[in-house]
Amino acid sequence: MNDTFQDPENKINSRVDDEITLKHIILKMQEWFSIVWLQRTKIILLSLAIGLVAALYTKFITKPTYTSSYQLFFQEENGGLSGAMRLASSFGLSGIGGGSASSRASVQEYLTSRSNIANVMTVDLENGRLIDRYYSNAIQENDEFKVDFKSKFGFDQRYTDSLITITFQELNENNLGTIFDPESGTLQLKVMAEDESLAFDLSNNLVIRTEQQFKKWKREKSSSAVDAFQKKVDSLEVAIDAALFQLGQYEDQNNSLVSSVDKMKRLRLTIDLESLKVAYGEYIKGLEVAKVELVNLEPPFKYFDKPTYPLFKNEASAAVNGIYGLVITGFLLVLFFIGRFETANIISD
Repeated sequence: MNDTFQDPENKINSRVDDEITLKHIILKMQEWFSIVWLQRTKIILLSLAIGLVAALYTKFITKPTYTSSYQLFFQEENGGLSGAMRLASSFGLSGIGGGSASSRASVQEYLTSRSNIANVMTVDLENGRLIDRYYSNAIQENDEFKVDFKSKFGFDQRYTDSLITITFQELNENNLGTIFDPESGTLQLKVMAEDESLAFDLSNNLVIRTEQQFKKWKREKSSSAVDAFQKKVDSLEVAIDAALFQLGQYEDQNNSLVSSVDKMKRLRLTIDLESLKVAYGEYIKGLEVAKVELVNLEPPFKYFDKPTYPLFKNEASAAVNGIYGLVITGFLLVLFFIGRFETANIISD
């Protein structure tokens, strides 16, 4: 019976607590509003000042970002093998390699790899090395860095490797991006920088260096195919010469004295010679295909519409940044005055 009366009482108390809590919240909100209202002049003036500073900084100090981009198109070969490689594989020649060095994934990885960036940043160009242009601001503003860079880069291997690694990491985090579109089969390379010529030269040389490197690897594979076919052709020529010599010996003998065993051997030699001639013709064809591919090397990708000046320019909006600065500053000031008031109440209690 007591439990029966206790439940309604608990519900009544709960409703009272809810009403008190809601009332407390409303009063607290009114109290906070009165505090903010008293400080409205400070909040508005400070917010306008910070917003104006943000807008002016964006307008006159922040540099625009330039973007240079490439679209790379791929023509996948069957199984990643060239014609000579497929012939070599069908003939059982080993040591040539069956992996596809020109696959899209390997090109995408190599474009922004440390090796590629290290070569591109340190090569001598008409406008100077890219590494010097990349650190031009640091050289002008930091005397210590300037002295170390001039005296150690290219001379101290440890310092050179460390700076190249830092540059590689910074470029991949802030300046470089690769995106593959599976629908069109294209790989997009984007290079962004505040220096227009730096973005232009960096994108061009990354693609050119990648193209050269993959042609070099393809040349090495094609050369190995030519060597393998040439060795096989030479060995077949030796075998054919030996078979012809033995067959000639049997032909020179007196036919009346040739035994049945000798006839069988001669027949066997004739069959082997025909087989050698067929194999020799196939390997000669493979050798010629390998030589043609070695002469007519092509990169694993094609591209159209190289970047041209002026590059795409991305400028931050001074008005938008000013509004962001104003709103964020106002919000933080409101929190500051309310927090200071509540802290004072807690201390006084």
